[in-house]
Amino acid sequence: MDMFGPLKYRFSIHITKEQLLSIYAGAIQSVRVRTDSGLVLELAANHLKSFTTNEGISGTFELEIDRRTHKFISLRQLG
Repeated sequence: MDMFGPLKYRFSIHITKEQLLSIYAGAIQSVRVRTDSGLVLELAANHLKSFTTNEGISGTFELEIDRRTHKFISLRQLG
């Protein structure tokens, strides 16, 4: 494990287009996800918006957070 770089977490998610309406309306501010290692994380819902398709949001993602402050760095879709 890298003791100095960002923390990286992988998770899979499926959000329907109907559920997305609550995110875009601002009714849902955060989403809880379970990482591949079993850790539950809370992610600001606005970080998912760029991954929206006509069907919703679905796939495997990698979240990077700062090791010291635990602040969001990036989110990328793996598949």
